[in-house]
Amino acid sequence: MSPNRRRQLLREILSKKQGLSQDELADVLLQEGVSVTQATVSRDLAFIGAVRGPRGYRLVELAQGDASVPPGKSDLFRTVYNHVISVDKAHSIVVVKTASGHAQMVASAFDKYPLDGVVGTVAGDDTIFLATTGVKSCGQILKALDEATQGGRM
Repeated sequence: MSPNRRRQLLREILSKKQGLSQDELADVLLQEGVSVTQATVSRDLAFIGAVRGPRGYRLVELAQGDASVPPGKSDLFRTVYNHVISVDKAHSIVVVKTASGHAQMVASAFDKYPLDGVVGTVAGDDTIFLATTGVKSCGQILKALDEATQGGRM
């Protein structure tokens, strides 16, 4: 099977069932008659732009926003859902982990659509620090971002 067809098959699998590990994806491909190594699955996932979230891999989708969410917040919500792997707090700083190379783009969305209580954003390659006004606002922002990564609304 050609790499392009294999990658298309991966897209189809992830569009039906997201949250699979690389090994699980390799098993599903084998059930479809395609024998691959975990390393091949890893390269193919990177090629198609899939990201690893807390529950496994998912496609980065450009779905339409929810009409009940203001346009800017809807864009931020989609960005967080599609690119953020985890969120945690360190006193009054929210630490956001993304796939490698995604932090700058996600931080830009935080800057464009600022959340209440965020006073600054610093991004590296796969980590973003959101400086907040205090421990209480940090907790509220963490909760909202955690819900967004789980598919809820911010």
